[in-house]
Amino acid sequence: MCIAIPGKVLEIYQGEALVDFGKVQKQVNTILIEDLEINDYILVHAGYGVTKIDEIEALNTLEVFKMLCDDF
Repeated sequence: MCIAIPGKVLEIYQGEALVDFGKVQKQVNTILIEDLEINDYILVHAGYGVTKIDEIEALNTLEVFKMLCDDF
């Protein structure tokens, strides 16, 4: 089973973005996502942005992760 984590795009570079996951910010490959903009939420799996996600859905998912993991 695979899991993708939602994150918020902070900065955009050619084919990459700096994404905020709450306590961690990481460089993510975004070559698969068209029309990416700062403040978009994306799903990230294995260092790759997979798709854009609605902000409400992203925040709800992050809330579920927080309930499941004390360190999230």
